[in-house]
Amino acid sequence: MKNKILMEVADTFGLKYLEDINEAAGVYENYFLSIRFVNNFYQCCFSLSQMGNYPDKQYIKSLRKEIKPIQGMEMSGYLVKANIKGGFTAKGCKQNILDSIVQLISHFAANGFASCSEVSGSMDGVSLYCLNGQSHFFTKEEYDQKRTEQEEKNLRDESRGPVGILLGIFGAIVGAFLGAIAVFLFSRMGFVTLYGGMIMAATTVLGYKLFAGKFGFIGIPVTILSMAAMVYLVNRLDFAFLLSEAYFGSFEHVMECFQYMKEILAEEVEEVGMSYTRNLWQLMIFTLATGIIFTIATFIAEKKAKPSYPILDESDPNLQY
Repeated sequence: MKNKILMEVADTFGLKYLEDINEAAGVYENYFLSIRFVNNFYQCCFSLSQMGNYPDKQYIKSLRKEIKPIQGMEMSGYLVKANIKGGFTAKGCKQNILDSIVQLISHFAANGFASCSEVSGSMDGVSLYCLNGQSHFFTKEEYDQKRTEQEEKNLRDESRGPVGILLGIFGAIVGAFLGAIAVFLFSRMGFVTLYGGMIMAATTVLGYKLFAGKFGFIGIPVTILSMAAMVYLVNRLDFAFLLSEAYFGSFEHVMECFQYMKEILAEEVEEVGMSYTRNLWQLMIFTLATGIIFTIATFIAEKKAKPSYPILDESDPNLQY
């Protein structure tokens, strides 16, 4: 879906609106920049060098107080990212972006900052490139190298076959276990929350992707089954804590209660077994509800084309600073 605010900002500053990756990027007042919508705010990115060195971190952080529309500044090496506040209206949001960029560039120019490569800090031949679906600040040589590395990685991931799937299953189990820790802590505090599902889904998907190399269709059932299994274990462990405390007055017998849960519930009154089942279904529904949505959304995002190409006309001598 086209972002009208980014389109209007691009038109105002003479930038390019990149519909395929939903970003605005280009050159304004001799500075390369890109703007994207991330996590409900607009993020303006620069790659800056200060007399051949990284920008001063304390100075970059201080710009948040100097420029009102900015809600946060991030810095990683030469990369500088400004997170810009939204407005009550689209017009207000657009104005916040315009004002922030103008003031940022004014500060950068006054303090001797210049656009550079985000990799090497080189100020010669730097330009804007789209790599794997996101804009970057590279030289031509760096872009060619990064693109080659990405293509080789994609080929390796595609060629993993059954081995990749097995590794992905292992990664999903490890990720689900880490997410289960968060769900268990929420449960021990007496909460059945959607956040637990989001955390578990994120760790499970990440685990699968890290080990398999990519998140394909087979990752969906693997992720969901891994989460369901961990939810079952979390509920059983949580109930084991409750039973140990109720019958023994301490948590010393938690593992015994966990191991012999079926036998214990069979000997108890019907209400105890119903409570166990009710807790399990509540935890399962709340956790898997967000978990499944997150998993499918990740799969759809992974399936989208992630293009790589030069954003600006490399033959234009006016783009070299």
